[in-house]
Amino acid sequence: MNIKSLVFLSGIILPSAILACRVTLNDEDLTEKFFVEDSVTGENYVDCMGKSKCRDMVITDCPVVKCFDTEACNSAQILNFTHHVLCEGLHACHKTEILADPDSTQTISCVGAGACDVAQIHGETIEEVSCSGVKACRKVKVEGAKLVKCHDGHESTPACEGFATMETNCLYCGKNGCADHINMCRYKIIDGKELILKKYEKCMPETLVGNCSDELQAELELELSGKEQIDMDTENGTR
Repeated sequence: MNIKSLVFLSGIILPSAILACRVTLNDEDLTEKFFVEDSVTGENYVDCMGKSKCRDMVITDCPVVKCFDTEACNSAQILNFTHHVLCEGLHACHKTEILADPDSTQTISCVGAGACDVAQIHGETIEEVSCSGVKACRKVKVEGAKLVKCHDGHESTPACEGFATMETNCLYCGKNGCADHINMCRYKIIDGKELILKKYEKCMPETLVGNCSDELQAELELELSGKEQIDMDTENGTR
């Protein structure tokens, strides 16, 4: 069933975010082709899973956007999204502008080498931006997120580096997460809409800074001790 039929039959009960979702390229409306429903879970999302599939597109007022594969959403604009953006794969969201809807709460995942390289991420309602992988958030600029997590990079090429800039309530620098020079990784701590730190500070590898929960502190300690990996190996039957 296509999106138009779905809207006609279920318009009364569908959330307004689903009805508002639009996907365009050069002013051509491609919503019906790219906004799909998962046949198993029933989840509605913008399907940008494929090499350069949503390059340069404008994606507006959509709940979930999945950018998976090399340059899947390169130079795209993802505006007023309401739930989650996944950027997974080499340069999946390279130079992508990601703007959160102010009336919702959201999460963003940057997974893999250069996944959110040079991305611009904005929104005071973003609960978490996760940067996982070598240079996953190289040159990223994050403004307003409650939590930014940088981890699982490489010793010489951490997840957040190359002049990564974060303005957040809490910065989590896990194992191989953050570069240690201000011209490579810098942050300001905010409280609500107010900046606590007026100037940028250099990231501190393997630490938490800002208004961070006890649960995050415990998570960081487990990560740095290697216990998380040990537990994962045990679950997978390798130990």
